[in-house]
Amino acid sequence: MTWNQCPRHAKIFHFKIDERLKVKSLNSQYLSRLDHIRFFAAFLVVYVHTYAASGGLNYAGERNLLERFMLSGNTGVSLFLVLSGFIFTIISNCGKKEINYNTFIVNRIKRVFPLMIFVTILSMSLYREVVTFNDFMSVFLFSNIQTSPIFKSFGQTWTIAVETQFYMILPFLLMFMRNKGVKYIFFMSVFWVVIRIILVMTYRDTLGSSPGVNAYYYLTMIGRFDQFLVGMIFGWIYSNFKSYISNLPILLFSLLLSFLSITWMTEDGMWSIFGYKQLIYSYIEAVAWGLVIAAYASSSIKIPSIVDRSLSWLGEISYTQYILHILVIDFVLKNVGFLHISDNISMNSTINFIILYPFIIAFSKASFELIEKPFLELRKKYIY
Repeated sequence: MTWNQCPRHAKIFHFKIDERLKVKSLNSQYLSRLDHIRFFAAFLVVYVHTYAASGGLNYAGERNLLERFMLSGNTGVSLFLVLSGFIFTIISNCGKKEINYNTFIVNRIKRVFPLMIFVTILSMSLYREVVTFNDFMSVFLFSNIQTSPIFKSFGQTWTIAVETQFYMILPFLLMFMRNKGVKYIFFMSVFWVVIRIILVMTYRDTLGSSPGVNAYYYLTMIGRFDQFLVGMIFGWIYSNFKSYISNLPILLFSLLLSFLSITWMTEDGMWSIFGYKQLIYSYIEAVAWGLVIAAYASSSIKIPSIVDRSLSWLGEISYTQYILHILVIDFVLKNVGFLHISDNISMNSTINFIILYPFIIAFSKASFELIEKPFLELRKKYIY
């Protein structure tokens, strides 16, 4: 059967979704705490990149536990991915209300692609002598291909590729969750870990990798699809058992669990060592973050309004921070230079981050208002 032969309801993909809890968009009631988490995820990534650029990773001395966690900053990427699965599951109340597939995808394009196209044009201009048409086309679904010109200047865009690939199948996953229950998502997530172990342990000697990172699964759905699915599972838990996880002890336990487990797993080679346990670590990492997200989103703790608004504002521009912060860092590194106030390289790096971060925020806010926001205002309702 061809696409055009499919019945109308199969082409539109109407899936039932409840509007009881939504995020900031035409389709959702705003939940500010999700923006808080977005900000924290971007903050972790920006911190570790600034820290590295100012020489902090060259420090060979002892680090305290907090510093070791902060230098696990790439866990911010995992937090983003888990949050994506979580958000769309709670918007959909686990797939129980209708989504117009076509409008959903168009909305995702309006959300993600304006900034991606902007940085793609910049990258093509920088590498115009070697860039090809195929390089340009690879950006939209496969910006994690390392030959893509955008990857050379904006390497962090690889996450947008896996996010977009996930969006393409998300409505189907919501439908399967509705029809088969959350157990389908759980078994798929476990099955994906098995697939990763088989692939990595079978082809580890024939596939290339970046220094210190197993790039062919760190940067692709091989290593990341289960993290999206774990986010969906915790979205289901939040939707059905919110009252059981809204207390302070659960929140404190989730924070402590994520802090200690992610620090330890990173130091034990979560993404840099070939081994069976390391290939399971990213699943555990996702579970730790999923519990944090569900517990924080449901927590009854009162947050002062000024703190809530400030973190929400920062979360609103988190995508721009994530994509464009490298421009500010590289400009300072190559044209101004980082400060050297202390003989302690680690302290220097932290001070440089504190000084530079407001400039990254200002640059990101300008970009958001000029590039992203006009397209966000064009989004349409896709939940019915």
